[in-house]
Amino acid sequence: MKQPQRSRAVQWHLTADGSAVQAYPKALDHVDPKQEAPKGLKYIRYATTRRLALADLYAFEEAVDKTVARDSRMSSAAALTGVIGLAAMIVCWIVLPAIGVDGGWTQILRIAAIPVLVVGIAGVMFTPGLTARSIDGLRAEAGLDVSTLEVLKEPDALALLHAPGTVSGPGIAGG
Repeated sequence: MKQPQRSRAVQWHLTADGSAVQAYPKALDHVDPKQEAPKGLKYIRYATTRRLALADLYAFEEAVDKTVARDSRMSSAAALTGVIGLAAMIVCWIVLPAIGVDGGWTQILRIAAIPVLVVGIAGVMFTPGLTARSIDGLRAEAGLDVSTLEVLKEPDALALLHAPGTVSGPGIAGG
């Protein structure tokens, strides 16, 4: 199979023992956004459940990107739904009575605003868990054993990646 040619944010390696190693840049500490990104890469090693090619791993990565983008849109829609529900509740229970408008349709709007708010809150709460389960399912489908996930220290990872028989995908963009 042909290897992908473009640079990516993640680099995959297949080791001689059949395991897959994912390398990606270390992330910023979100507690202090002013600090610089840490140097180096983070390495995660997966046992595999079948023989894999690098193309399989990059196809998995694309599927993960699509899943995350879809779930991000769902989470945004849920948040917007919650904001609409909250705005409707504020208008129905505070604004309209304050200006002296209180009719039958106001009662309907009050009742309808509650489930809209609840749906929005539930969507925001449950989307991250659903995304994580979707990604675990994609890992299993791609032939990666999620239960054996192991974070490697950089010296151990480099020794493994430079061992004979290791095949590496395209380099990391910007790295």
